[in-house]
Amino acid sequence: VALPMKHDLEAAKQAIAKASSPEERLRVLLESSLALYRFHPKDARKWAEAALTLARKQKRKTDEARALTRLGCASFQLCQFLRAEKELTKALTQFNAIDGNAPAKGAALLALGMTYFELGRLRDAMKQYEEALRVANNPRKRAEVLIEMGNTAYLLADYPRSLDLQYQALAILDQSDNLLERSIVLSDIAIIYLEVQDFDRADQILERSLALQRELDDKPGMVSVIYNRGLIAQKRGDVKNARSLNTKALSIAKIAETKDIEAYIEDSLGQIDLDANKPKLALPHFKRAVELARQLKINPVLSASLIGLGRAYNALGKLDDAIIVLKESLAISGEEKMLAIETEGTSAIANAYEAAGKLKESLKFYNRFIALNAELNSQQRHRALVEIGARVEIEKADRERERMERIAKDANERAELLGAEGERQSKELTQLALQLVEKNQFLCDLKQEIEPSIKSSSKAKSLLERIDDHIRSDRDWETFEHQSDQVHRDFLKELSASYPAHTPAELKAAV
Repeated sequence: VALPMKHDLEAAKQAIAKASSPEERLRVLLESSLALYRFHPKDARKWAEAALTLARKQKRKTDEARALTRLGCASFQLCQFLRAEKELTKALTQFNAIDGNAPAKGAALLALGMTYFELGRLRDAMKQYEEALRVANNPRKRAEVLIEMGNTAYLLADYPRSLDLQYQALAILDQSDNLLERSIVLSDIAIIYLEVQDFDRADQILERSLALQRELDDKPGMVSVIYNRGLIAQKRGDVKNARSLNTKALSIAKIAETKDIEAYIEDSLGQIDLDANKPKLALPHFKRAVELARQLKINPVLSASLIGLGRAYNALGKLDDAIIVLKESLAISGEEKMLAIETEGTSAIANAYEAAGKLKESLKFYNRFIALNAELNSQQRHRALVEIGARVEIEKADRERERMERIAKDANERAELLGAEGERQSKELTQLALQLVEKNQFLCDLKQEIEPSIKSSSKAKSLLERIDDHIRSDRDWETFEHQSDQVHRDFLKELSASYPAHTPAELKAAV
């Protein structure tokens, strides 16, 4: 029975319908639910339920655990995280009852870890990933788990560990031809450097990621990387480059129809123009960002863009419009507990009320701003300490990684030189051996040629004895043996010791 292609729902349905036996049907149900749970989770869930029923009837415990895993994965894809947790926990209980070290349970462990991640239980997620890493039975699965561990460590603000895990994943992926995954991991690594304010290294890593994405023509990935490079330029105060990069990212985002990233880019372009005292230019960018963020329900961008819009209206003297949008921003940021955005919005609305001559309202928001700003500064000081500590650890790890790379590079260069020298000596040894054979053959031929014509001359006999001496001489053999030992590290000595009955001629033949 032909199994489904990744996106081929009809092929999966046909394959299931054609299954001629319960065993075959179970196999196809399991394979189809695995292949399509990301794209058709409702169908995958239905197939997994059917597979679970068949596995129980056939008393196939491992397939029962697999079916429970497929159910959990489909529930995860449907954002039914509590249901997914329950099903995946059952799957793991089943796997552990069969074989606690079974590689097949790695998928359930990874899925449960991702479920905990979505539920905000990051430390529980990390425990599942660590166990999944232990049972992973091939490099690709190890890389997949390491990436998830790195993302979790990042949210736990353990930036050195996050970076180490992502570099481990990258080392595995560098041995494969999966350019897409490599580019994603490089982007994740760059984000960590960006988080700890190491802009130079973040930009270097993003360049590597961008090169891979261009090779793949991965436009959504290119948009994200170019946007992040624009963000770095903005943080450095390089306004011209920041605008250029964001404009380029925006044009690609529109082609790729990545509206979520487009919302971020429009907000960045508005901020750049507003900071440059160009509120008229900033206004359309903020309006577009608000439109997209509202449509896609991206509240952080929506709230931030409303603040930008309010500041632009304020600068243009449209104070009533400014107050309306700033109030909306404060309602969103307050409800979502976005302290930094709420603090900025409170300051902006206080300025708007002051410009409108409504000093009582302005004072109320200034007082609120002072309280929020104190809380924000406390958090930022703590965050700064975390970032400083992380940056120190990351710099140490980077230096060690660079040192090991240099050692590996030097070792490779030395190995290449030694290989070339060994090849040269081997050629010389072969040439020497041929010369010895040719010399002895020449002397033997010469002796045979002159011996019949020699009768009793003592001088002639002496000449023949000298030829025999050269044929039997060990001096050439000693030279050859020395050269051979230089190339083959005492091969002849070990061969002679292992086979003492062999004659020198036989040893020569062996070499």
